[in-house]
Amino acid sequence: MKLEELQGFNDEQLEMVKKLIQSETDRVRTEYSKQIKELEQYKPKEKSQAEIDLENRLKALEDREKEIANKERQSQLQAKLQEKGLDSQLYKFLNVGDDADTFINEFAEIMNKTVLDGSYKPNVHKSTKDIITKEQFAGMGYMERSKLQETNPTLYAKLSE
Repeated sequence: MKLEELQGFNDEQLEMVKKLIQSETDRVRTEYSKQIKELEQYKPKEKSQAEIDLENRLKALEDREKEIANKERQSQLQAKLQEKGLDSQLYKFLNVGDDADTFINEFAEIMNKTVLDGSYKPNVHKSTKDIITKEQFAGMGYMERSKLQETNPTLYAKLSE
């Protein structure tokens, strides 16, 4: 609806209505301008190229420092593993916390125990009774020779020559 379409108002009254509308519009505009200025202080500031370059260099230095610290930790871990008689390549599979010495000692005990418990342990030991001379072999029967061939084929081959 346009202001001129209002009926029943004379020119003077229309002018007053226009002034009231204009003043109210100005008041709203001023209020919004203040709010926008307040919000602009929270807007992130754009960084200069120098600031961006500096941040990138700092990040690169921090990354390099972390890499060096990791390599140093790995080298210490490898040395400690070798001290305990373990393969130094095991460091790849270990996640050691702050107390590396205690961890490595416990790990070495467990590994050595596991390796020793899981290793081959002969249950039949050769005694001096197993030494047979050619004369004894010649005096053996078929069953005894057959048993000797099953238990000690190399000795049987030497004696049967």
